[in-house]
Amino acid sequence: MPMFEDNEIEVTAIYGATTRRGLVQVTISRPTTLLSPAKAREIATFLLEAAGAAEGDEAMMTVLDRMDLDRDQLGQFLVALRVEREKIDQRSQAEARQALAYDRSNPDTPEETPDARA
Repeated sequence: MPMFEDNEIEVTAIYGATTRRGLVQVTISRPTTLLSPAKAREIATFLLEAAGAAEGDEAMMTVLDRMDLDRDQLGQFLVALRVEREKIDQRSQAEARQALAYDRSNPDTPEETPDARA
């Protein structure tokens, strides 16, 4: 059974200006896609993260809307929030990669140390 893991699957949190709801937009490059369990879990993580972000966007936009801000100001705020969210995500991913690299280069369990194997 062929695996098409090179497909592009994009998951994004959006705010529907018409619906005034936080939404999750999913774009898949092929209508039918076969995935490994690991890839499916990765996509599930993306979906959960986007769902949380969409709910957060909706909550913030609801509160800001009550403050009688102009629709353009609300849009600018949401764009600025997403830019900051992306910066934080990138920083968190870099920190996780560094921690993983450190863990791999510094075994801390006895069975992984050269002395324990002797």
